[in-house]
Order: sequence, then C-alpha cells, then structure tokens
Amino acid sequence: MVQVPVAGGFVERAAELVVLRRAVADAAGGRGGMVLVEGEPGIGKSALVTAGLAGAEAAGCQVLLGACDEWGQRFPLSVMMRTLGVQEESADPRRAAVAAALSRPAEVPGWSVQMVAGDPVMAAVEQLLGLVDRLTAEGPLVLVVEDLHWADDATLLLWRRLCRTALQSPLLLVGSSRPVPRRTEVDAARRDVQAAHGILISLGGLSGAGVSAMAAELTGGIPGPELTRRLTSAGGNPLYVRELVDALVRAGAVRVTDGVAEPADDHDASGVAVSLAEVIADRLDFLSAGAQELLRTAALLGPDFSVADVAAIVDRPVMALVGVLEEAVAAGVLESEGARLRFRHGLLQQALYEAIPRALRAALLPHVAQTLIAAGSSVERVAILVLAALDGSDGWELDWIAANTAHLIYRAPAVVAELLEHALSQVGEDEPRHAGLEDHLARVAFLLGRWEQAEHISRTILARTTDPDRTGEALWLLGRTLQRLGRHQDVLEELEAVADGPRVTPLWWARHDALRSTSLLALSRLDEARRTAEQALAAGESLPDATAMAHALHTLSIERNVASEYAAGGDYLDRALAATGSAPELADLRLLMLGNRFTLLEELGRFTEASAGARESIAQAERLGSHRLDDLRVQAGVLAYVMGRWDDALAELELAADIPAGSPLGVARRAHLVLITGHRDNWREAAQHLAALPEWDILGDPLGVSVYVLLAQVLHAERSGTPQSGVETLAPSLDPGPENQRLRNRCAVLPVLVRLALAADDTSTARAAVEAARHDAEHLPALQQVAAADWCRGLLHNDPAAVLAAAARYRTAGRRPQLGTALEDAAVVQAAVGDAAAARTTLAKALDTYAGLGATWTARRATARLRQFGIRPGGRGSRRPETGWSALTDTELRVAELVAQGHSNPDIAARLTLSRRTVETHVSHILTKLRVHSRRDITNPTHTLV
Repeated sequence: MVQVPVAGGFVERAAELVVLRRAVADAAGGRGGMVLVEGEPGIGKSALVTAGLAGAEAAGCQVLLGACDEWGQRFPLSVMMRTLGVQEESADPRRAAVAAALSRPAEVPGWSVQMVAGDPVMAAVEQLLGLVDRLTAEGPLVLVVEDLHWADDATLLLWRRLCRTALQSPLLLVGSSRPVPRRTEVDAARRDVQAAHGILISLGGLSGAGVSAMAAELTGGIPGPELTRRLTSAGGNPLYVRELVDALVRAGAVRVTDGVAEPADDHDASGVAVSLAEVIADRLDFLSAGAQELLRTAALLGPDFSVADVAAIVDRPVMALVGVLEEAVAAGVLESEGARLRFRHGLLQQALYEAIPRALRAALLPHVAQTLIAAGSSVERVAILVLAALDGSDGWELDWIAANTAHLIYRAPAVVAELLEHALSQVGEDEPRHAGLEDHLARVAFLLGRWEQAEHISRTILARTTDPDRTGEALWLLGRTLQRLGRHQDVLEELEAVADGPRVTPLWWARHDALRSTSLLALSRLDEARRTAEQALAAGESLPDATAMAHALHTLSIERNVASEYAAGGDYLDRALAATGSAPELADLRLLMLGNRFTLLEELGRFTEASAGARESIAQAERLGSHRLDDLRVQAGVLAYVMGRWDDALAELELAADIPAGSPLGVARRAHLVLITGHRDNWREAAQHLAALPEWDILGDPLGVSVYVLLAQVLHAERSGTPQSGVETLAPSLDPGPENQRLRNRCAVLPVLVRLALAADDTSTARAAVEAARHDAEHLPALQQVAAADWCRGLLHNDPAAVLAAAARYRTAGRRPQLGTALEDAAVVQAAVGDAAAARTTLAKALDTYAGLGATWTARRATARLRQFGIRPGGRGSRRPETGWSALTDTELRVAELVAQGHSNPDIAARLTLSRRTVETHVSHILTKLRVHSRRDITNPTHTLV
C-alpha cells in the first residue's frame, strides 16, 4: 500500500479523509453507504482507504479487507470468498456452511459425470450475499475490495448487488479502481454508486507543495530548486515520488544543508533511475542476490504467497528464509497480509516475474505446480499455475486435471473447459481416460451455454463410441442442446437414427422417448406427443427411472392443459414434481414445472396454493442460481397482479429487469408494469413502459401473453379518451381462430371490449363480443369464462344483476382488479336503469376496491362515469395512504415485524418462504414508505411515527 505520510497526516487528502470518516460514522450508527475511489496506479488509493477506515473497528465496525489481482480473474468470486473468510475449516459455522454449499456437485446414478443444478457461480453470488446480510444483521460491517479493475465479472456483479444491501443495512462498501483501461462492468458499478448517491472519490496528483511536503518527510529537508525540478517527472504521483526520492537516498545522492535538500554536488547522479520502471528496478537491485533470487521464485506464485509454499519450492527450511524475507520487508518490497506475504505493489511482482527468462519460466512453473500439489495446496491456487504451465507441458498435469475436474466445475466451469480441452489434445482416443475427459467437456459446454461446442462434442462421441451408456448419454445431451437452440425437428431425426438399433440400453430408450415427446409437443404434434410420453412413462416406471418419468409426465401435463383439461393436467404435474425429488439433473425441469403449476393453480382460482408455489419456486431458483429465476419472478408478478397485491407484483417485476425484452414473459412483465403504473395514475412511467413494449404477434401467441398487451394498450386509449381506438385494439380477440390457449385468456378483455364498443356506439362489435364470451363459457364453463359471459351480457342488455353476478364470482375467487371493474360497470348499469341508490352503493364498493389497489386513476374514471347520471360518492372516498405504517402491504408488515426483531434478510426469506432478493426489495419499499434510511430505524418507534 502506498503511504503518503507527513507529520499532520496525508498530503492534500484532508477533505477525502473527512468524507471517509463520516461514512464510517454513519455505518457505525446503522446507516450504510458505498465509496468508490478512483485513480491511476500509485496515486494513493490504498493509503487513503487505510487511513480513512483506521477508526472503524474502534467505532464498533467489523472490517474485512480484500484486493483483486490479475491472477485471480480466472476464478469467479475467489477474492470475495477470501475477503469474507469463506472456507470449510472456518470456526464460524455460517462461513463454513457457505463454503460447504459451494464445494462439490452431486453424484447421480445413471450419469457418467457429476451433476450441477443451476449456475454454480450465480448460486455462489447468492450464498455470499446471504452471508453479508447475516453479518450486517449482527452489527456494522466495512467491506473493502480494492483494485476492482482486476475483478472477475461475478465479483463485480456481487459488488453491485451489495450496493443494494448498503442502502438498507449498516454496510459500508468500499472499492477502488483505476480509470483505465476502461471496463464496461466497472463503469456499471460506478454508475450504481452515483445513482445511489454514494461517494465517488477521484484522486489526482499532488500539487507542487504536496510533492515538496512528501519529499521533506522522506529526506528530512525541504526540497531545493534542483531536487524540486527532478521530482516534477513524478507528475504528482505519490508512489513515483517516493520511489524517486528513495532511489536518490539509496545512492547517497541527496544532501541536506540548513534544512534544504538538494542533489549532492560531489555525487554523479547520472546513474540514478528516472522512470518509474527504473526506480522499481533500482529498489530490487538494492537487495542481496539471495533475496532477489528468492523473490523471483515467489513472484511465480502471484501477488501474494505463503512462506511455507516458497520454502517447499526452493527445498529449504522455513527458518532458513527468515533473514532474506525480513530484508525484503525492510526494503519495502514485501508486506504482511495476515498469515501471508504480498508484494507491496503489483509493479514489484511484475518486474520480478518478467525478470525470469521466458524459457526458464516455462521450466519452473511445472515444478512449482507439482510442489504445491504435493504440499496439498488448494485446487484453485494449483489450477492457476497449471494454466500458466500448459504451454510445452509433458503430460504431468493430465492426472491432476482428471482428478480435480469434478471439484473445479462447481467453482470455475470456464477454467475446467480450458483444462479439459488441453487434456483432450494430449490424450489419445484409445487411452482409458479420454472418454471421461470428453464426457466432462460435453457437460461443461452445456452448462456454460456453449451450444455449438456441446453439439460438436456430443456428435463426436456418437460417431466413435460403441458403449451403450455413453451413446445414450451423448444422444440425450445432443437432444437437450438442440432443444435449447429451438431445433426440435433435428431432435426427432437424431433420436430416430438410433431407434431401430441396439445401441442404447432400456434406460436410455425410456429417456429418449421422453425427450422425443417434448419436441413433438413443441411442434404442436399433440397426439404423437401424448402417445410417446405415455410410452416413456410406462418404461420409466418399470425401470424405474425418475428422469424418464418426470419428462414424460411433464409432456402429458402440458398436453392436457392445452386441451383445457386442467384437473388432469394438474394431476400429471403433481406426479412429475414428485418424480423429480431432489435430483440435481432434474432441478431445471422441476423449476419449470413449479412455475407451470402455480400458473395452473391461478387459472383454477386456487390462489393460496398458487402463492405458496410461487414463493417456493423463486426461493429454489435463487438458491440454485437458475436461469429461470427471472421467468418465475414474472409469473409470480402476474399472479400477484391478478390477486390485487400490486406492490408485491412490483417487487417481483422490478427484480426481473434482466429478462429478455422480446421473450413472452419479458413482454408480460412490461405489459403489467404499464397496467399497474397506469391504473395508479403514474402515466409518465406507464408511457415509458408502453413505448418499450416490442412488436407482438397478437394472433400468433400460444402462451396467452397477448391479453396483457391488449389491456395495456387499451388502458392508454381510455386515458386518451378514444374508445374507438380501444375497440380497434381489442378487435383481434374476436377472431374465431383455432381453439387454443388464446380462448382461455380472452375472457379478460371481452368485457372491456363490450364497454368500449357501447361507448363508441358500435353495437355490432359489442354483440360480437357478447357472443364470443357466450361461446367460451359453453366451451369451458370455468369461473373466468362464465363471469365474463355474464358481465358482457349485462352490459349489452343493461342488466345490472348479470354484471353483479360476475362481480360476485370475482369476489369469491379473490380477483380484486376484475372485481373493482365489474362493480364499476354494475354501478353504471344501475344508474342507467334509474336505480341511483343502488348505483351509489355499488360505486362505493368499487372505489373501496380501487383504494386497496392504489388505482387512483381508475377510481377517478369510475367517479366521472357515474357523475353523468348525477351520482357522486357518498363521501370523499377512501384513498390508499402512500406513507407511514398504514401504507404497508400485508407482506411488507410481516417483513417489517421480522426486521424489527433483528432478523436478517435470508432468515426472513426462510420464515416467509420468499427469496432473499424479494425480501430485500420489500425492505427497500418499507424504508421508502416509512421515510427512514436504515433497517435499524424500523426497530426504533421514534423514527417510524410518520
């Protein structure tokens, strides 16, 4: 770390120190924050951070320090795991539990390689976020991660998500970074700090007076004109200033006379280094030959190392190295970092590393790696050396790669891929270990989403193996890969190619039939899909094999749902979920089916079960790091919208911001944001979401997303006062079309179409919509279809009883948004037939429902529609409060109570069966509504009496 000391503290950094110390005081008081310090190498970032945080522990904060380096970039989150002390031998059970959870994938019978459920890196991010949450629930935490420009992408993602934690917890998050070279991920972290009103400190060079003050401290005299001239080459960089002055002092080239320091007249200073690289080299040259040799060996281990590792490499006792290492510390080359030593600056390690001739390095690295392997060093540390030693290797590393792939795949799948590719290039096809390495690489390529590579390796295996199990597994992986690419016809052709031969075992026959049924379903060949799935199910049950059974049952559940036989579809789905159990190979399918299940339960009006299923699936997906997490959040948000829990819906929809905008669920997310913000009279935000809605094929939508798009577009038309525009928007819902899932959903828009058509004097369209609703109710006499038919008929014929019957169904089902609108329409019909008293009563009920939703614009619409009949609400009407305890939703109240009791977000999530990030979002909303800044304030009644 570069210290810039003078008698009174730091040179020209007083203002920055005040800012940092104030941030520490805020954290100690329960209010977190974030600080990002930027500046060129050697400008004093580390020194400033060290001085600014010096009083943190005395103030009651736990302080954890870490630094990224170029060597650690290959291993996601390694710096964060070290900084947070995550290791299985930790005395802290929380840290040990996190380490154990991130250690190894599971072994599954019937598969040649170990299985990973979800994305292990994203799962690790979530585990570490949960650990920080628990630490901050106990007390203030200062977490420092320096040199973010060297951070891996996962560490930067974690750092950015910790910014959210700092907004509500006593976490002071501190980072440092160089401004160049620019990295998109670091720029994003910088923007996050600025958006959250965090502290951004950009350090520039010292002024001339600052350089003089620093030189005076180092030389014991005020720099004279000549020394000042020479120091201008440092450009105000404190590291450069120190190294230049130290080089002059070491050379005996500085003399202090009458308190003034100048180059000595009788000393030839022509050999004194002037560039930073030269002064770094000069510092190293000042060391003894033995110290330089030892440090060059240590530089092969990276920016930091243990004395025991260096002793093992040079084959000398630790005690024999003490004198040499003390010399390096005294010379300012090394410094202590806990039980390890590190180079005081990266430039020192780099200079020593590059001083070793390339050929010699290539010879030394295998020796270093093998020594650490024999010494039992960590797999990650050895892997870095193995990667560096791959060029020109003679095969010594192959056994190590084969033995450690299973461990590394969970920590760094991209590193595993590189190691396996190297190993396969060195191992002959006829060698016994070739098959295992190839199988692992195919699986890792699939895990990393490298579809072309996964397809190529799978086809290579199929072309030359005669082993039935390898054939079966490779064909399964090929089929799954092609499905991910949407090539379902290719899946059928590949499976058909082995269907008539004895190349696979009965187990793989069953699994392949299940896979075939999935692609047949995707191609809308429903009868074939059902027959093939039934065949796969029978075979899977006879074996038994959970994989075949689960995939076949999933196909059957969807086929029944498409046929509108929801009860049968639900039964198949429950059986499929039971078959998956906890098998990691089936984790992705399980999450997919959990989402399908709570969506189906919503269709059936079983909201309590649906809500529980949504919470469970999101919590599981978050824990596994699944790519399905955002999909499940949107599905849960849609469910919460239908139930009228709009704040809960927003909590999930906000967290799913990274979902692809053009995907069906991406479109559903945006449409529901339009609906909520529009009904709540936030039209500026609603217009932004509406403008962001991509083009969508209303009639070519097999997933039922179109109704959400239509409702969002119609809401905008209503606000614009153009009912005819709304009629034109909804007209596609009258297309008779094939009887597919669109018929299941259009019941949500037909009553709106009737109302708008009547307002536009378009009775023919209104009658067509009534007929469509009647047809749907006869085809599928479920609650929504029957209610929509009553509602439409009541509007057309001015029959308030029919509309009220629809409202009663929605009330019973718990569909509050539809209840409110049905009551509004019923009040209008009652007024139209002259029953003013009933209309006033029904209007009051509609306004109460809207108040619970926070639908202020919709309430005004209802009031305006009744005003034309001379009917006004009996009072001012209830309005949903926006601040204070009464503004909190039921979920937020439960979360707030647990926060007040001192529980961390992960603990609250476990108690309420929510995801940790969902709880985090609720806490953020709670703080906003209570107008406080920290979760600690929630426990203090004086802060929450709003």
